[in-house]
Amino acid sequence: MASNLESSLATKASDTLWDFSCDACNKNEAQFNCEGCFKCYCENCVKLHNQLFNYHSLFGREQIEKWPIAKSTLDILEQCEKHSDEKIKLFCEDHSQLCCLVCVARYHR
Repeated sequence: MASNLESSLATKASDTLWDFSCDACNKNEAQFNCEGCFKCYCENCVKLHNQLFNYHSLFGREQIEKWPIAKSTLDILEQCEKHSDEKIKLFCEDHSQLCCLVCVARYHR
């Protein structure tokens, strides 16, 4: 019984968690990234994009390594581990550590 519930929840959760969402409609998972616009598009929105910008280069999921890093991922990577409301700004050479401005003022003088 528990395994059926877990698989049901996993299926529902995976329907809403995407690595990239469509920048145009914000409703669907992105399937393409436009090198010219720096935007991601779903199957529906890419058709309109292609009508307007047929000279732009598009990368599909099979070329995802050419897509830029997702903003949500970038935000997490830039966040200070000790001060969640601060972004990493500097590198302390003495301690070989990335730090935010609060860390620099408190621990890296």
